[in-house]
Amino acid sequence: MTAQVISLGYALPHYQYAQNEIFKKLGYSKHFNRIFRESQIEQRYFCIPADEAMQLSFQQQQEIYLREAPLLAIEAIINCLDGRDPGCIGCLTYCSCTGFAPGPTVGHEIARRMGLRDDLIITNIASMGCEAGGMPGLKRAADYTEATGKPSLVVATELCSLTHFPEPNGADPTNSYELLRANAVFGDASSAALVGIDLQVEHPVIVDSLVYTNHKYHDKLGYKWQDGRLRVLLAKDVPECASEVAMEAVGRMLIKHNLLCHQIQHWIVHGAGMAVLDRIQEGLALKEDGLRWSREVLKTIGNVSSATVGITGKFLMDSGVPKEGDLGVIVTVGPGMSGGCSLLRWTA
Repeated sequence: MTAQVISLGYALPHYQYAQNEIFKKLGYSKHFNRIFRESQIEQRYFCIPADEAMQLSFQQQQEIYLREAPLLAIEAIINCLDGRDPGCIGCLTYCSCTGFAPGPTVGHEIARRMGLRDDLIITNIASMGCEAGGMPGLKRAADYTEATGKPSLVVATELCSLTHFPEPNGADPTNSYELLRANAVFGDASSAALVGIDLQVEHPVIVDSLVYTNHKYHDKLGYKWQDGRLRVLLAKDVPECASEVAMEAVGRMLIKHNLLCHQIQHWIVHGAGMAVLDRIQEGLALKEDGLRWSREVLKTIGNVSSATVGITGKFLMDSGVPKEGDLGVIVTVGPGMSGGCSLLRWTA
């Protein structure tokens, strides 16, 4: 039997800020406000007050991550399960690139606090950036469910505010102001997906998943170590590179299954930024509202790394638009640079 996406859920931290408020707190010169405005993001959420996030040492960042990540992840899981018994879950995959749990992992902490079964298989996926929540997180969950028939759970929790890198002399111009550009888009969130087999048409079948990596862009996106802490790596041409690898992954999936773009009714694309979404929409010749949910998530929540596609999928599922026979595509982008693609079908 083929695995299905049974349910989706997400959670947002308590600290909510308008985009212009974040800009003011960062203390950048006024002429940089254009970058924040052009992001078209209206608000974002942080797990701690923005003022506090800017003052932390790397040690403090990790201590707060270990405190806050399990709380937000469990909230997302509860929202995802929507009253279902967590005791049925056989595999938990935890994805994150914004904090470190040297062991026990955050997955173990989630299992302990929720009282999950003692034979639960826990997989930790780290350092794969925005890609992890779709490929390979969803793929890991689907593989387990198809092999055992048991439900599995994939959780992506990103606390991007805890990777803030200090700029004591104002906006750091390194790599075309990569820190400033990152500070204009990233936020915090957790999303969860329950994967199982129930043959209900409203729960899409995960038909296939694949990934494409272009090693020419290896140093374009991710994190690097500097001064004993994480510093974001965000090349100025990421919109071009990211859209290229994403569209290549989509193209390979469509060819593999003898499909054309116009036959896909639903697009769950990682909202890396409006420029990336614009390029993908134009490159794939999608309808004007083809990336509606991706744009809505980016606008109202921001880019929350690997948690983004789960939230985008939840927006789609809650809309009630998908119907029997529809096809959907999940598209993610991450360091490497890799584009991930999963094909969904709404069918009994």
